[in-house]
Amino acid sequence: MIEKLKKLEQEIMDELDPEVYVTKRLALDLDRLSDDERGFYLTGYLEGLQRAILLASEDSSTMSYEYEITD
Repeated sequence: MIEKLKKLEQEIMDELDPEVYVTKRLALDLDRLSDDERGFYLTGYLEGLQRAILLASEDSSTMSYEYEITD
């Protein structure tokens, strides 16, 4: 499972310029984000967590995971 997550991380890093990553990571301060920016950030973060959980559940015979989006 860790290998799948590492592969996914590498795919994303291959698409992201290292300087952009460092600059954005250092500038990331959730307290200074607008409501819209914070929404985008948290949505992306949640998508990443859900993806990691789904990958983990694929390799487990005792774990399953589903999520439901409600209005």
